[in-house]
Amino acid sequence: MIYLIGIFTYLSMLIFVGFYKVGLVKTSEDFMVAGRTLPWYILVGTLLATWMGSGSLFSGAGLGYRNGLAGLWSSAGAWLGIALIYFIAKRIRNFGKVTVPDIFEARYGPLASILATITTIIAYTTIVSYQFRGGGKVLSLGSDGLVSMDQGIIITAIFAILYTIIAGMFSVVYTDVINGILITFGSISALFFLTHKVGGLEEIVFIAESAGKWNLFGNWSSERVGNVSGPLIAMSFFVPTMLLLLGDANMYQRIFSAKDSGSAKKAVFFWIIGVIVLESVISMLGLTGAIAVEKGLMPDLVAQEQMILSNTSDASMLEAKQSASESIIPAIARYAGLPILLGLLLVSTMMAIIVSTADSFLLIPATNLTRDVYHRYINKDAGEDKLVFISRFLVLFLGIISYFLVSQFSTVLGAAFTAYNIYGTSITPSLLAAFLWKRATKEGAVSSIITGTVITVVWTYFLPNWSGFNNLNPFLKELTYPAAGLSITVLIIVSLLTTPPSKKSLEQFFKDN
Repeated sequence: MIYLIGIFTYLSMLIFVGFYKVGLVKTSEDFMVAGRTLPWYILVGTLLATWMGSGSLFSGAGLGYRNGLAGLWSSAGAWLGIALIYFIAKRIRNFGKVTVPDIFEARYGPLASILATITTIIAYTTIVSYQFRGGGKVLSLGSDGLVSMDQGIIITAIFAILYTIIAGMFSVVYTDVINGILITFGSISALFFLTHKVGGLEEIVFIAESAGKWNLFGNWSSERVGNVSGPLIAMSFFVPTMLLLLGDANMYQRIFSAKDSGSAKKAVFFWIIGVIVLESVISMLGLTGAIAVEKGLMPDLVAQEQMILSNTSDASMLEAKQSASESIIPAIARYAGLPILLGLLLVSTMMAIIVSTADSFLLIPATNLTRDVYHRYINKDAGEDKLVFISRFLVLFLGIISYFLVSQFSTVLGAAFTAYNIYGTSITPSLLAAFLWKRATKEGAVSSIITGTVITVVWTYFLPNWSGFNNLNPFLKELTYPAAGLSITVLIIVSLLTTPPSKKSLEQFFKDN
């Protein structure tokens, strides 16, 4: 019960901060990009906290639990993505818009902007849905079942939606800083405590090596049914994460929020350091948690979930293992014997990070619809008060959609990589080309967006039901490769076959100072 009280106390504090900051929201830009006033150190905190949502705290920890060091391939995709963004951060800030569709509108025209908006809504509501699922897991475990998983999902959704509606970006960024600091301290402290409890680092290495979890690729048997090569699977986790990060509208919107281009670049530099440290700690927490379970120091959640299955097929057992292992960090906080204050800190900041990530991914599509659809095509004369009202209404609307999407995925990992692939293969190639390749054309961008989206949908929902799917080359069965490969290929070929953009239209995209 004390964990539940701690979580609600912390969430209530976030709501209070939102009400405190609401007075700063005077215009739609205040709501969407914090009035472009953020210094670099605030940007670092909000970039870190936004990226470290359920995708890291649950699927990342679960990958560490199941695969050890090899699970870091998913995180490494983000590391490389941030490193690449560092070199164009100034260009992004100097462009000075509000949304990713703004970029597409200016570079590729209105059709590309509309398609980018639609794709962003699909991907980001999916991402929000698994934040709700993650919150449900935390509340259920933290309350010893007093709050059910379904009830926890509803509570998380209410908090996230309300929090975002109150003050938009001003609410998000300042609480993100606190959340980022606390989750870093809490996860590192928990790792040190648990490492000591299982017998030290040498014991962890010994057991992990014996289980095949202390090498670069591992066997990845916990991720796929059948015999599939480690490198092939590792890259299928690496590439979608990298592509999402490189095109992540949250990241672009925060860079747009920087007070100047120098602050934007400096923030990205420290962001990558924070992400590397925190994601490595979380992965190690997952691995150390698996060893604690093996030593009988914690309940075996995987065995418990597999035990109640009526369907004992390889696929269902694998899904149960993935789902249960994703709860390892809240399980550590609750059952590993952590000092009560440390356990409270860990679960409370996990919940705060989840809510913070959810509100960021709600704010982006709401901003897109407000600026790129409503203001541009429905009501061009809308005043600032009207735009802020519409933005808040759309946050509520998209939050409800996200809630209903929760039931479409059984694991955080499954939802995450569906969203990553939809967004990363359709949006990211053209988005990066806008700042890096002068020859990219509107026809190429439109074709690339459509190709990435169609391939992702077909490979996810239709192709696996085809009788010949299992006979395909393993390379083609992994969605990432055909979706990303064809999207990039189409962008290049169609752009080279169509009229190049004018030099004047390119000027605003290639300003480094």
